[in-house]
Amino acid sequence: MKIENLQTDRQKGLTEQEANDRLEYYGVNSIDTQSTKSFIVYFKEAMKDVSILILLVATGLSTFIAYQTHPDDFTEPIVIFSIVLLNLYLSIRQQKSAEKSMDQLKKMSTPSSRVLRESSVKEINSSEIVPGDIVQLKLGDRVPADAKVITSTNFFVDESFLTGESEPSEKDASYQPTDNEGLSDRKDLVFSGALVVTGKATVLVEKTGNATEIGKISHLITNEGTLVAPLQIKMQRLGKVLGLVAITAGFLAIVIGLVKGLSLESSIMTAISMAVAAIPEVLPVVVTISLAVGMGNMAVKKTIVRTPSTVETVGGVSVICSDKTGTITENKMSVKKIAPLIEIPTLLDFTKDKEKNLLLLFYLASGFFENEGGGNPTELAIQKAVNNRFSEKELQEHLSDLEKIKELPFDSKRKRMTVVYRMGQEYFSVTKGAFDRLHLVNLNEDYQAEHDQLADQAYRVLGVAYKVFQQSIEELSEEKLEEELTFAGFIGIIDPARKEAAKAVEVAKKAGIKTVMITGDHLLTASRIAKEVGIMGEGDRAMTGAELKRMSDKQLAETIDMYRVFARTSPEDKIRIVKAFQQNDEIVAMTGDGVNDAPALKAADVGIAMGSGTEVAKEASDMVLVDDHFATIVQAIEEGRRVYQNIRKSLYAMLGCNISALTIVLISLILGWGAPVTAIQLLIIKVVADGIPGFSLSVEPAEEKNMEKQPIHKYDSIFSQGLTFKILEISVVFTVVTLLAIVIGRTQSVAIAETMTFIVLGLSTISHMYNCRSEVSILRLKFLGNPLLVLTTAIGALIIVLLVTIPLTQHIFGFVTIGLSNWLWVLGLSFIPVAYIEVKKWTHLF
Repeated sequence: MKIENLQTDRQKGLTEQEANDRLEYYGVNSIDTQSTKSFIVYFKEAMKDVSILILLVATGLSTFIAYQTHPDDFTEPIVIFSIVLLNLYLSIRQQKSAEKSMDQLKKMSTPSSRVLRESSVKEINSSEIVPGDIVQLKLGDRVPADAKVITSTNFFVDESFLTGESEPSEKDASYQPTDNEGLSDRKDLVFSGALVVTGKATVLVEKTGNATEIGKISHLITNEGTLVAPLQIKMQRLGKVLGLVAITAGFLAIVIGLVKGLSLESSIMTAISMAVAAIPEVLPVVVTISLAVGMGNMAVKKTIVRTPSTVETVGGVSVICSDKTGTITENKMSVKKIAPLIEIPTLLDFTKDKEKNLLLLFYLASGFFENEGGGNPTELAIQKAVNNRFSEKELQEHLSDLEKIKELPFDSKRKRMTVVYRMGQEYFSVTKGAFDRLHLVNLNEDYQAEHDQLADQAYRVLGVAYKVFQQSIEELSEEKLEEELTFAGFIGIIDPARKEAAKAVEVAKKAGIKTVMITGDHLLTASRIAKEVGIMGEGDRAMTGAELKRMSDKQLAETIDMYRVFARTSPEDKIRIVKAFQQNDEIVAMTGDGVNDAPALKAADVGIAMGSGTEVAKEASDMVLVDDHFATIVQAIEEGRRVYQNIRKSLYAMLGCNISALTIVLISLILGWGAPVTAIQLLIIKVVADGIPGFSLSVEPAEEKNMEKQPIHKYDSIFSQGLTFKILEISVVFTVVTLLAIVIGRTQSVAIAETMTFIVLGLSTISHMYNCRSEVSILRLKFLGNPLLVLTTAIGALIIVLLVTIPLTQHIFGFVTIGLSNWLWVLGLSFIPVAYIEVKKWTHLF
């Protein structure tokens, strides 16, 4: 007998010659992967990052200054260059993630398989399997290729890595598919990488290698480029701006110096001072530390972030595309509805509680009696329900007189299971299964109506029936055992939503974040859970993968905001959904646990893998949820927002000082005063007054209403929401108070003016750190709410004071003693920035 499409003899299989010809035509049964890049290639690609180039320029400038002023101390350039190396490492590590995903896919291949060739079953290398081969599968085997089931016996496979379904999928050779069915509906097909969990089957190979579903996923992963994080884009833009400012300021310093009669050497040294003032060498370190702290905090909250830049990206998420099973639901089937429909005969009336009695019948029909601890997810749900309603002693009392006689296991064709018991001299059977597969003597319309009502509520509905025998059961066939049954009632089973999911969805909604459910489950079930946890509200819609396929990418992008549930989806569907949201300028987080999720995880701005998921999904992701909970995603977003806000606070703190220093030097040159601070003095201020305290802002607690604000738009500048004005405003305040110090000091001497300039610029920068903590008054904040900031600002202030008062350091850095009256002036001027901002906060002008 020939199987038409593949021309295979079902009784003999392929000949070796046919197999060799097809192997040459179709190629080996393995997944192609990209060749591994060399380190040099990775390095060249990483060097395209503008921020890294700017850091290298800063390293060069800092090295030159160190060589000119203190050749025995190169701490500053070493620190900056260390940041260059760290950025290079992180960049290269991110690029290699795709290769790891591909390596994990290859691990899912099967080393050998049993194949029918020339009338005999042979064990061959799975890479040699070709379309048309007939393969035998049994318990524990991994499917080597996509194939059609020819024969099967109680055959179930775990396809969760591909379909997202939590339960093993039943396969049936007689199944007739329809045109619009998804992968999880194809009961006649098995897919490469699936694991056989029950039974055995003979299958006909249809697709091998890259043509298989897992091969298609491999192609998607390979071709889906890694997105650049928003923070990386914003820091690159900032680097370009600051680089331009540094070059322009240096050029102006040289021109003005020469015009004012300064020597070329003095003008160049002033230019270097201005370049140092313009480039915030410590800022990249602060950003790195902020992200590292965020990674640590997320790890404590059961979220493992794979790259530091992901921390900031998570904070900007505006859409969460979440799986249902195990993330929003508990991934534990649970009996939620018990519907007894008739009176039970005395023989089976174990307890007067009708619901408990019905549960016992389901329990007896599940084969647990005398066989504790087994069962599939549905049967385990029944066992859990029984254990919740009966004590161990009570259960033993009810069942102590029973003796199990016979069991008819669940069968894919019968869709029911029967167990026969003896109680004394009497026999009875209990049968559970699909309602339409129970052969009942008491079938009526009420039962059907009850069934349909439960089904409409998205429950998985099982019925149970019984039969009492008047003769010896040895004389009865299996068909007779399951005929003329008396119906007893229904149970409704569902995977319940996690208790914390609804609250997390509500928090996300208040934060302006849309939650979308994408699942391989049925539309009705998915919609019910989505409504229960608040994902679907008034006017929101749901869509199946089949409906999605009929829409163009343009139509999807135009209408996607109306949908909150996508059911029966394929890997390609998930990528289309992600990209449709991204086309609308959303920052998209996508959850997943299976191989089928990997391409979408990589396409999303933030790919979130489940801790219980496959290694392929984890390697393709940006972060991993240790506990699989949806609420943990929302906590991660909150932490990401805190980190992003703290980076903005650091910018506010540091750039105000930088712009002020530039302005002060420029005005002093124009007025003929020369540079009021040297390059090394500026470096001291930027490290001890600006940089080290700036680190402390990275651990600042989140603002109280952080999760009640809308997400920052994907293309918004890091200086959006008024930050640019605030930086310019405070730099003007710094400039005014520092110029006042210069003027007061110059009435006495140039040396006193320069010393006072250094003190005021340093201490005002330190005091400004407290302005940056929050948008509310510092009087409303706990003083020790950020103890690290208190410590670092105290140390910074102490260092500045010691440098200008100790004779040795006075000589080294060019300071002089300024006297008590001048100290009162510099202290008063240094706290003007705090007073100014506090007045604005209290008058709500901030």
